[in-house]
Amino acid sequence: MGLQGLNKKEIQVIAQANRDNYSVRIYSEEAGLWQVDIELANPARRFQAFTQRGEVKTWRELAGAVGFIQETCPDCEDVTVAIGAWTFTRTKEHE
Repeated sequence: MGLQGLNKKEIQVIAQANRDNYSVRIYSEEAGLWQVDIELANPARRFQAFTQRGEVKTWRELAGAVGFIQETCPDCEDVTVAIGAWTFTRTKEHE
């Protein structure tokens, strides 16, 4: 059984209602296709980004997935990008 999915509008609602209670992971399981997971900390739940039609949303370019998260969850401070054995993490900007 796969993960539950959320479309863009549902992800925006989750992001607004759970500002300090969620994280985003951008990763590639299939060569050349990027996916996004949204994970709530409490209660622990994980969702995949879905299209409006209910299919897993994928991007051919990493920049597309990152742009989607920047637009959908602009305040998220816990974003990771997994590329093979490497993991890159968004850090909070210094003021």
